[in-house]
Amino acid sequence: MRLVPLPVVYGFVNGLAIVIFMAQLDQFKDTAGNWLGGAPLWIMLGLVLFTMFIIWGLPKLTKAFPASLAAILLVFGIVLVFGIDTRTVGDIASIDGGFPPFHIPDVPFTLETLQVIFPYAAIVAAVGLIESLLTLELIDEITESRGRTNKEAVAQGMANVLSGFFSGMGGCA
Repeated sequence: MRLVPLPVVYGFVNGLAIVIFMAQLDQFKDTAGNWLGGAPLWIMLGLVLFTMFIIWGLPKLTKAFPASLAAILLVFGIVLVFGIDTRTVGDIASIDGGFPPFHIPDVPFTLETLQVIFPYAAIVAAVGLIESLLTLELIDEITESRGRTNKEAVAQGMANVLSGFFSGMGGCA
C-alpha cells in the first residue's frame, strides 16, 4: 500500500463518497418512488443541512463528544419532540428478530465446489482488503499515525469467515 500514490487514494475515497451519496438519494423519494416535493422535501433538506452543520461545527467547539453521534441524537430529538413524520429504518427494512443462528453453509465440500467458489471469493476478498488498506492509509495521513496493516488484514479475514457461519456477508472498512 505504500507504493500507491496519495492522489490514487484520494481518488478512491472520493469515488467511494460518490457511491455513498448516490445510494442516499433514495431517501429523497416517497414510498411510491417519486421525488419528494413541497413541505416533505423542505423538512428533509432542513434535517440534512442541520445534521451537516453539527458534524462540521461541533469539532470546532469541542472534540470531547463525537460530532456524528451528536448529530444523530439532536436530529432524532427534534424529530421526536416536534412529531415530524420521517421515514425510519423500520420503514425501509425489517428490524425484527434476534441474533442469527450458527450454521454451516449447506454446500458440498468437494474440489468442484471450491473451483466454482474460489475465484469469486478471491476477487471479493482482494477488493475488500485493498479498500480497507486504502482507507487505513488515508486515516494514517489524517491522524498522522501509523496503522497495522497486517493486523487489519488478519482481523478482516477472520471476521468475514466467522460472519459466514452466522448468515452474514463479507465486509470491509
